[in-house]
Amino acid sequence: MRRNRRFCVFFLASSLSAGVLDKEGLRSEFARSTEGFGGRVGICVQDQSGAVCTNGDQRFSLQSVMKLLVGMAVMDAVDHGLLRLDERVVVHKKDLSVYMQPIAKLVTEQGYSTTVGDLLRRGIVDSDNAAADILVKKLGGPKAVQGFLDRKSIAGVRFDRDEKHLQTEISGLQWIPEFVNPALLDAAIAANPEAVKDAAYKTYQTDKRDTATASGMASFLFALAEGKLLSRTSSAHLLKVMTETATGPDRLKAGVSGGWVLAHKTGTSGTWKGVAAASNDVGVMTAPDGGKVSIVVFIGDSTEPADKRAALMAGTARSVIAHYR
Repeated sequence: MRRNRRFCVFFLASSLSAGVLDKEGLRSEFARSTEGFGGRVGICVQDQSGAVCTNGDQRFSLQSVMKLLVGMAVMDAVDHGLLRLDERVVVHKKDLSVYMQPIAKLVTEQGYSTTVGDLLRRGIVDSDNAAADILVKKLGGPKAVQGFLDRKSIAGVRFDRDEKHLQTEISGLQWIPEFVNPALLDAAIAANPEAVKDAAYKTYQTDKRDTATASGMASFLFALAEGKLLSRTSSAHLLKVMTETATGPDRLKAGVSGGWVLAHKTGTSGTWKGVAAASNDVGVMTAPDGGKVSIVVFIGDSTEPADKRAALMAGTARSVIAHYR
């Protein structure tokens, strides 16, 4: 209990002695790191003194970063007494989604009994698609998540589809319940003409649905870190869960050191004909002095290998630490 109390203060208490970012130094670093990079890159970091961005107003596909929006909407519902983290939920096979969903292994013919809080953690920590989709449905659908963003006056961030609808559309299909069977989904994708898949992927690359700007996301995350979007308890809980994120250890997390703490969420699309539409990592970095920095790295339409995309993200986190005074 004592450890959790320290964590809450660490993330949410204001610090009069907290440092600030050297914005000009960071601007130069971002220009160097993105020069000649194979793909679009949007970077934005924000602290108490303001933000510095590269391509901050371009839109990028969120992919699994959307689960962070779902998590915030869930905690907002908890704050308003509409949900409880200990509320029981029974997950059945018909509730499953597509692709990344470790929870599927636990679902028997009788279902799997869990809680809203466990689904929230699975969605963020394990990037579990089924956990996120179940929570979206429990909230009232995608419009309920967007409604949370609208109530909080969040600009530059939008939520339109759950994972199962988004991912099937990227492949040129429309979601049907039978696709909870991975074999049937794989067969449908394989049977889809290549020209249809080409067109669907190109549409996805320019689709404004389920996207965000780096500047909008950085502002959103900084407001979370400052406790301006959720109650103090809910803010601390969500940030704590985000520190446990297991995906993308070679991304932002690889650049964090020296007593800094990272709370984050990754997002990654598939690659089609050598182009990765989305490789993302976003979060909140907390300095040893208690200062908070939101950090967003979106990489779109990239032809670079995965390790080089990850290295750019890790380097961005290192740059933040190096230019914090």
